Amino acid sequence: MQSFAYNSRWLAATLSTDAVITSLSYGAEQFTGYSPQELVGRPITQIFSDPTAFEVGRMLDSANQWGHWEGDIIHRTRAGKDLEARGTVSLLAGSGNHSAGYLVFSSLNTKSAGNKPPNALSTEIAGKLRTFSHDLNNPLAVMMGFAQLLILNPNCQGTVRKDIEKLYSELKRVILVVDNLHSYAMSMYEKPEKEKEAASG
Repeated sequence: MQSFAYNSRWLAATLSTDAVITSLSYGAEQFTGYSPQELVGRPITQIFSDPTAFEVGRMLDSANQWGHWEGDIIHRTRAGKDLEARGTVSLLAGSGNHSAGYLVFSSLNTKSAGNKPPNALSTEIAGKLRTFSHDLNNPLAVMMGFAQLLILNPNCQGTVRKDIEKLYSELKRVILVVDNLHSYAMSMYEKPEKEKEAASG
């Protein structure tokens, strides 16, 4: 029987905080065409096709914010062949709750995104919606802060003050929409969990 550790259908790698490979699963050579010794110390982009390599920053940002990223990955083998896989990037914790890097797991056995189970697809969409709402919150908070300062300024009077008050009012409406988006994303996470509980109960 073939050892699971040498199955070429999956690959696991640990990365440093700057996305440099620090260790690899034993089956990495069958998966990529590179020996682990050749890849340790190299950026993870070494074994990613360009479309995925350009997304590494976003993948790591998502892992930093939410603890993990999940999605489709395209690997590039030593021979230049592209391999489609399903991948996850998980944030690793070190001492004192500081990040110790990342764990990357790729599987060629998992079905493509279009054929994913509904729960997996919902989780991925929810993650993207949460990221989107988070990205909107920061600039909105800055704009709200400046609008409040202008309203409190005694020199801000007349038409200018009315315009700023209108802007402030519209910003509050946008914040409400973003909050609703975030709540919807959270409900998408909760729904699969409730379905699991109902199935097990």
